[in-house]
Amino acid sequence: MFQPKQPSLLPLGCTVGDASGRAGVEAIAGALARAGRRPLLVDLLGRTNRPPPSSFARIDADALLPEGAQARDFARFVESLEGSVSDGRGAFDVALVAADPLRLADLTAGLAERIVLVARTRGDGLARTYSQIKAMHLAHGFRAYCTVFLDAGSRAAALASHRRLADTAARFFGAAIEFGGTHDAVDAERLADDALRWLQPIAARPRAQAH
Repeated sequence: MFQPKQPSLLPLGCTVGDASGRAGVEAIAGALARAGRRPLLVDLLGRTNRPPPSSFARIDADALLPEGAQARDFARFVESLEGSVSDGRGAFDVALVAADPLRLADLTAGLAERIVLVARTRGDGLARTYSQIKAMHLAHGFRAYCTVFLDAGSRAAALASHRRLADTAARFFGAAIEFGGTHDAVDAERLADDALRWLQPIAARPRAQAH
């Protein structure tokens, strides 16, 4: 019997809780749509009155996946949506889940190999991102990350910030952080190729937690 292909997964951790973080997430979803994929944004960033771009589907999942939900709950949730959510071109083939990084780690531990972080370089941006990577590592053992910077201003500045973050994370807890470029005109043409590369299969069904 024919089995429908399982959607790919792209976990997006927003290290900043404002409109710029959502804009970065939507840019990645839009890039995937332009590349011919059919993304569904599972939005856990809080309610917004702004409609999503028409190039992809979005579901406000904050109430559907409440705080405390785990990977098994997320896997069931995605399965429940398969075949029922469409962007007008057919059922989605990529599930982008966007959330606060630690909440995202709770939902994707055992399902995802890598977390993509939408981050800032200025102010306390790098310190916040480092602390969130540390929290995800301690809570769930995540070691593979990718950072997309919102405000670097140039590719050279973004690379310098990435190097500082990656060197520190590697030294203190063995994390590998890939450079994901910048969310601006500098890397706009690369974003679709990068987003396709970040897609990953849902690795495995999470094991039940021991009590």
